[in-house]
Amino acid sequence: MPSARRASVALAVTAPVAVLLTGCVSTQTVASRARLVDARIIASLHSTQVTRADRSVSVGAPVVIRTADGDAVVVTLRNNSARQLTDLPISVGVRRSSGGTTYLNSTAALGYFYSHIAAIGPDASTKWVLTTGVRIPRGRVFATVGFPQLHPSLGHSLPLVSVSLRASRPARGGVTVKLSIVNRSVIPQYYFPVYAIALRNGREVAAGRTAVSHLGTHGTTSTSVSLLGSSRYGSLELIATPTIFN
Repeated sequence: MPSARRASVALAVTAPVAVLLTGCVSTQTVASRARLVDARIIASLHSTQVTRADRSVSVGAPVVIRTADGDAVVVTLRNNSARQLTDLPISVGVRRSSGGTTYLNSTAALGYFYSHIAAIGPDASTKWVLTTGVRIPRGRVFATVGFPQLHPSLGHSLPLVSVSLRASRPARGGVTVKLSIVNRSVIPQYYFPVYAIALRNGREVAAGRTAVSHLGTHGTTSTSVSLLGSSRYGSLELIATPTIFN
C-alpha cells in the first residue's frame, strides 16, 4: 500500500532551474539538483495524506499552541535508522470525539515543506513546525510520518546549516525573532525551512516557521520568524534543515 494518497490539481509549474547554476559543479550535479527541486514543486501541487507510517521514525505527541491569531503544532521526530532520511511526507490531523478526522496540512498547493520533512540525519532527532491562520478543531491531534517519496543520492552526512539569534521583540500574539543563518557547506541550499520554538520550563510555548529561498556556498543571510504563542519563555530552539544534499 502506498504511504501517501495524492489528488491532482490543475496548476501550472514553473521550475526554477536557472537559479541552481551556483558554484563550480558538474553539469550532472546541477541537473540532479534541478530535478529534485522540480519534483518537489510538482508534489506541492497535490494533496498529501499519509496512510502508512514509516516505523524507522519515532513521532512524539504533537504539542498544540493556540492563539487568537492562529495556531501552531510542534512535532518531535527521531530517525532510528543508520541512514539519512529525506523528503518524508507528514500528515497532521485531528480525530474529533464526535467522530471523523480533519487533516490540517493536506491541502494542495499549501507548500511542499508544510507536508514534508526535509531531512533527518542517522540516529538523530529534530522538530518540525506547522502553523495555521485558523483555529485547530478540538480533539486528539496526531502526526503520521510516511516513507520517503523522493530518493536523492546522498553523501556521507547532511550539509550543515547553522542558525543563531540576533534579536527578539514581543509581538501581537507571540514574539518575533531575527535570525542569522550560515551555510557551512559547499552545497548551495534552496527553499529550506527554518523553525523557531520557544521553551519555558522545557515545554514548547510558542513556535513559528519561515523559508529561505536561496543560500549559496558558505553564504550568510538573515531572516525573521513570527512565533505564535507566549512571549514569555526561557530559551529558543532554532532549526534550519538542508534541502540540497549533493
